[in-house]
Amino acid sequence: MSKTSEAKSIYEKILLFDDENYPVTLQLGEIYNVLGDYGKAEVIYNSVIDCIKPSVDVYYKLAMTFGHQGKYMSSILAFDEALKLSANDFEIKYQLGVAYKEMGVYEIAAHYFEEYVLQRKDDEIAFFLLGSCYLKMDNFPAALLAFQKSHIIMPNDYRTLYSIGQCYSGLEEEEEAARKFREALKINSEDFNIYYALGKSYLKLNKQKKVKGILDILYMLDHQSYQSLLMLTKEK
Repeated sequence: MSKTSEAKSIYEKILLFDDENYPVTLQLGEIYNVLGDYGKAEVIYNSVIDCIKPSVDVYYKLAMTFGHQGKYMSSILAFDEALKLSANDFEIKYQLGVAYKEMGVYEIAAHYFEEYVLQRKDDEIAFFLLGSCYLKMDNFPAALLAFQKSHIIMPNDYRTLYSIGQCYSGLEEEEEAARKFREALKINSEDFNIYYALGKSYLKLNKQKKVKGILDILYMLDHQSYQSLLMLTKEK
């Protein structure tokens, strides 16, 4: 038995005799989360909220537990309650951004990420997520700005370079897009999505020989991307 499972067993026994021991109850909730037993963790945190005056910490943990289960609307409602108790907690705003992004509500997600990065200007992941939201909304200038800030902090992340390329392609700056895709491939030469995007840029730039080279690579990496790019060449 692992130490975590052993602790779970001990806390469960304590609560059999003292079910109002809320510090132990909260510890047990955390253990359930660690073990991936999110349903039991959810019950634990809700029981604490029902019995005592809820705190930011309890609402936050409940919201995270909902998130682990993909219950993003419930997660948002719990984070909202936490935010009522701590209006300037930027970690809560970050997590709200994550939850709204997972739900596909990109405008609201971007709002929370914007608030977060105003305080945390060194968080490359937050800038990347912000850029991803704007990219989903086809707001290419705003997305490009966010991705560029992420790239400054983390220059060797191929996903950011790929996303910057997507922004330039959305802005119809295909030469710059192709350059960023090539930079991304220098870091990760096996990502077929980047080859596919580069092939589309080359196609728009009428660089047929380079498109053929990309097709040869995609044929080996991902047949679906190969077929998709091949169809685009025939349409052109």
